[in-house]
Amino acid sequence: MKHLLPTFLFLLFSHVYSQETLRTIRGSVSDGQGPLEDVNISIKNTDRLAKTDQFGKYEISAREGETLVYSHVGKETLEILVEDVTTFLNVALKDEIQELEEVVVTKRYRKTQNELRREYDTNKDLIKTIHGIMDTKMMTSRVQIIDERDINPSTIDILTLLRSRVPNILAPTSTVGLNLNDIQVFFRRGITSINTVTPVMFEVDGILLQNVPTFIDIQNIDRMAVIQGLGALNKYGSNAAGGLVIINTKTANFSREPGKREPYDQAKLRDNFFEKGDAIGLGDITMPIYLRTLRSTINFEEAKESYTQLEKVYGRSPYFYLDTRSYFRKEHKDRSMVEMITSTIETRYSDNPVILKALAYQMDEEGDYRASMELYKKIFVLRPHYQQSYHDLANAYRNNGKIERAALLYARHQFLLREGFFSKSDTFSNILNRDFNNLVGQEGEVLSQEKVFYVSDEDDFNGTRLVFEWNDGEAEFELQFVNGNKQYYTFKHTGFDNEELIKDEKQNGFSCQEYLIYDPKGIWQVNVNYLGNKSLAPTYIKATVYQDYGKPSQRQESKVFKLMTKNRNQELFRIQANGILSIR
Repeated sequence: MKHLLPTFLFLLFSHVYSQETLRTIRGSVSDGQGPLEDVNISIKNTDRLAKTDQFGKYEISAREGETLVYSHVGKETLEILVEDVTTFLNVALKDEIQELEEVVVTKRYRKTQNELRREYDTNKDLIKTIHGIMDTKMMTSRVQIIDERDINPSTIDILTLLRSRVPNILAPTSTVGLNLNDIQVFFRRGITSINTVTPVMFEVDGILLQNVPTFIDIQNIDRMAVIQGLGALNKYGSNAAGGLVIINTKTANFSREPGKREPYDQAKLRDNFFEKGDAIGLGDITMPIYLRTLRSTINFEEAKESYTQLEKVYGRSPYFYLDTRSYFRKEHKDRSMVEMITSTIETRYSDNPVILKALAYQMDEEGDYRASMELYKKIFVLRPHYQQSYHDLANAYRNNGKIERAALLYARHQFLLREGFFSKSDTFSNILNRDFNNLVGQEGEVLSQEKVFYVSDEDDFNGTRLVFEWNDGEAEFELQFVNGNKQYYTFKHTGFDNEELIKDEKQNGFSCQEYLIYDPKGIWQVNVNYLGNKSLAPTYIKATVYQDYGKPSQRQESKVFKLMTKNRNQELFRIQANGILSIR
């Protein structure tokens, strides 16, 4: 172990040096309804300070490891630790709660997402977004709704539709000589001058675009929502400062009654009540346009050609490559395409541990442990100060049969913990200890007899162990565990519900939780309600299920889920009584 310690110290000191670099962090602050002006954003224990402008936007310089403090009169103060990838943070401040005597408060009733989903087909004021279904009548700013009845059948393209139906829009009258993938439009008049330089943002079935979606079939549009003012800043950030156009297509938004090929019977829904614990299946979530396009192809050659064209439009997004990589692996099982896309991700995002970790998760799900091990090594170099790096790389070694290397890595972590390089975590230290104990217990005969490995505490757990890991440290979500009797437990991973845990994760560098099922009778169901990650990017979560944990028959299986749709309780998977992991 002695020859390993200098390498770690070199990486650690290199990281300490990198922490001295100031980076610019931008974002917006809201109260959940609209932008907040004059919010104080300070760097804890420094004199650096910024304020939000009238649009709720801010900009401040900070170093990795420093703490951003958001404060405003009448709002709860929020603290966020700056990570190595932090560049953009959209936050919402909650009202400060004070006890009042003999006060009656009434509020406007807001419908649940399930209720809105059931009404979507008959209520033209509803629009589907990446943040869930929005009732435009409840928004503070004016929203123009255009549905299929407002679209002239002779309309040629999206630009013609915008010019004819949307007032104050600046759109080219001819596309001759223009690159169709780079066309932008602007609102002529706006509340602020920023509208004259910031293009209109488009959202098409959950995909965000800063350019006009010229590829869209006009006759496939179900409805559009146009926001010309600042109403979209709250949820979409400064990229929507020039306005927002949300488009729902017919193919993506045909709501069917579960188990049937027909729309909901609205009459039957009048007396229905939402039951706590209900969750939609992942198949009910709208998929990106590029995936729908690929799935509509009839063979591999057509899909490959379609990918080439789609890359010209979506090639700036790492999530396009992650999604299409998964598509070609599952649908066509073409190794050459998968390797080409994988190489693109590794090359373009070699310094981004968030993207590399999402790719490693996919490889773990595929059982390609050799490839994922190489990625975890790269992430370790990028994040030697993250305790999660030890957990991930040790597990990667174990999955590749490198048992002694895994044990040495756990032992090195314990040494650094004792020497004060790391701090003990009430949550993550238990997870690491359980993994180390399990490694020694399961693989003791493989380990060299010349080395003695000390386990921390005796671990006699036997049952089903669920381990959840996510690639973005800012991710907030609620995990719901439903047992065979339909009783459930909800784990809330949010800054407001679990402030100390979030601080623990940031300070000790981990994004991992476990859930132990001691007596897994019947069918267990695991759901998630995704709440966002302070940006518009998705979060990838990996669930590893260990059956017969601690026994000689122990086995594991990993599944990866891309979380994008917010405020919708989604079913992730079910664990059958016979130990089979199933996804609806």
